[in-house]
Amino acid sequence: MAHPRDFTMTTASPASAWRGTVFMMAALSAVGAFLISICVSAPAEAAPPVDVVGTLTRAGVPADVAATAVTATPAAALDTVNIVNPRGGFLGNKIDARIDHPRGTVTVIQRYMENEKSQLSVAWVNLRNGRSGVSGFPNVVPSDQRPTGYPTTDRTAVLNTGAGPVLILVYGRVPSETSLIPLNPEAFGYLTPAPRVLTV
Repeated sequence: MAHPRDFTMTTASPASAWRGTVFMMAALSAVGAFLISICVSAPAEAAPPVDVVGTLTRAGVPADVAATAVTATPAAALDTVNIVNPRGGFLGNKIDARIDHPRGTVTVIQRYMENEKSQLSVAWVNLRNGRSGVSGFPNVVPSDQRPTGYPTTDRTAVLNTGAGPVLILVYGRVPSETSLIPLNPEAFGYLTPAPRVLTV
């Protein structure tokens, strides 16, 4: 594994390395809407399903990023779940979420950050009532799962989502990885969008 402080890029590539999949995602929108809908148990008289992509776009999420919401998958029914890059490996690439059911909040955690400011955003949509929002990661907290040699702090965002099934989508820039053959957007300093549906 590369040393966590080694962020030297050896290969140049367009910043939009992952965006080529957006056109395919648009074609999958109907399927994605179905996948999201199965996460929500609702009576027959409930309101129509939430337009997740439209809601995210209106909240300020870039359209190509919002389009990835159709690929959302349900997370495990745990209090702390991984959102993207479960093995970590590089600073700021691992994203977790901690759910506080009594308070109806989700704390999204960007792992292993040092002194640099987070450049990520997290958008969310409550699939029960349509409430939504977008936040940065303004909080600096001691890391509770730091591997040897990694920074001692994480960055967090606390989302007041309310109870229900909640879709979250983390996106933006992360420290670049070192790779002789770049295989993912993180090698170019962009987090792969990984929308997840949480039970809050």
